[in-house]
Amino acid sequence: MMLTAAVGACDGQTAEPAASTVVPEPTLTMARPDKKETLRALLQTRDGIRTAMDEQRKKMQTATGDSAKLEIQQQIEVLDKRRQEVERDFTVLVTGLQLTHASGSPTQKTVPLSIQDEMSQLLTPIFTDLRALTQKSRAFQELAEELTRLKERAEQEKRAVVEIDKLLVEVKASKTPDTVLRSALNETRKSFQGRLDEVTSRTAAVQHQLGELKMTGVSFWKDLGLQVKHFVFIRGTNILLALFVFMVIFFGLRTAYAYLMKVMAVRKYQRLSFMLRILDVAHEGGAFLLGLSAALLVLYARGDWLLGGLSLLALGGLLMTAKTGIARHLEQLQFLLNLGQVREGERVVIAGVPWRVGTIYMFTQLTNPAMPRASLRLPLQTLASMTSRPSKLGEAWFPCEIDSWILVHSDLLAQVADITPEHVIICYQGGLKRWIPMGTFITMDIACLTGGFSRSITIDVPLGDEAMETADFIERMKTAIREHLLHSIRPEELCDLCIEVQNTDSMSRFFEVTAFFAGSLAPQYHRLKQRLQLATAESMSNS
Repeated sequence: MMLTAAVGACDGQTAEPAASTVVPEPTLTMARPDKKETLRALLQTRDGIRTAMDEQRKKMQTATGDSAKLEIQQQIEVLDKRRQEVERDFTVLVTGLQLTHASGSPTQKTVPLSIQDEMSQLLTPIFTDLRALTQKSRAFQELAEELTRLKERAEQEKRAVVEIDKLLVEVKASKTPDTVLRSALNETRKSFQGRLDEVTSRTAAVQHQLGELKMTGVSFWKDLGLQVKHFVFIRGTNILLALFVFMVIFFGLRTAYAYLMKVMAVRKYQRLSFMLRILDVAHEGGAFLLGLSAALLVLYARGDWLLGGLSLLALGGLLMTAKTGIARHLEQLQFLLNLGQVREGERVVIAGVPWRVGTIYMFTQLTNPAMPRASLRLPLQTLASMTSRPSKLGEAWFPCEIDSWILVHSDLLAQVADITPEHVIICYQGGLKRWIPMGTFITMDIACLTGGFSRSITIDVPLGDEAMETADFIERMKTAIREHLLHSIRPEELCDLCIEVQNTDSMSRFFEVTAFFAGSLAPQYHRLKQRLQLATAESMSNS
């Protein structure tokens, strides 16, 4: 009993405990074996496995304990799996087809791959190329580790064979020979000797592979240089081709679309139709998608799965990050379709200055008729925070224009030299220039004289003067003042003349004389009041 347990313990240390009855396979040699000899060896191995399975089934019939039957059943399953592998190898060697399931039904339907399997197939080329950098180093390390394990296993098999030989010697030397024990020991020794031969042949093969690796050289920097060279000449070419195709498709479609719109002359209208705006948005998105698809097709045609997979992963990452800003993109899409709170052709107010909204795009030009040489360019994100309103016909866009004369704080006469979005340049009489920031200029008391202006004086007439109390006094005064003023100005520059009674006291009656002048006389704003006073005085003396 103790001898049987010892043999069983030794048998349990091996990787394939049921292989004791299998016919040993041929030892690996350096020369390539003949195909027919290999097929005969496989058939012999299959027959040996079947014989061993029959023997195990006979043992199961005679076994009485449940544990013994369970152990025999496990050995039968291991032998059956080994038989299937041998039969599969035989079929592959005969037909030359790499069968995934030798016993599978030819009419069996393919199970659809799951998302995880699809992602695994997509990522496999990426990791395969990334691991290629250290392929030889890892192969050398794996073979060295396997060689160490094989040597340890060979030592165990040798110790087991030595122990069995010692027991056989003792059995032979005993006075009462035990044929049953001797037969069991011989079968056990045959099993361990076969395993030792298998380990020995595998060790020789591993040593041969290590020798080849040492001859070819295992250098990390050499492999790195080869990978860099491969990347520059192969993957670099693929990247340049993909970028070139993307740029040709993207910018070619944009140029063709712009030329088509120019030929159709639809851009001359300030307010574009809704369908044309949809076509603009669809064109931008379609040009980008077609260019991107063409670049990916180039990588597919070149067979570069690494760059193709990385590109798809980058696109997936962009789509995942775009989910957080989808609301903002939808709002910008409304603006591009002219459906937002800011619309083309309307006016928005920025820092107190109104601006006309141009064609809404990723960057929108804002113009002001009072600033013909300047404009604002706002990104769509900034424009989205504003609100526009329709402009009325003839509505002013600025308090003054370039070259117009203005009154600053109702007294200082100045001319506007230039208007920009940042500042206004004014020139006082005498040549003094002043730069005023736009925000400050909007809040100043400014009166523009370009559209015309008036100058007024007040005169008093004694009540005792009967000539001046007649009804036609005002008409005579107006005629006289007009004739006097027309000596120094043109008739079209004197728009109107008005004399009105202000009030009357016990001694005098007060009249207000108001003359309306054209804007061209704005530079003489202060002198015109003196002329009006002089003309009124001479008219009264003549009356």
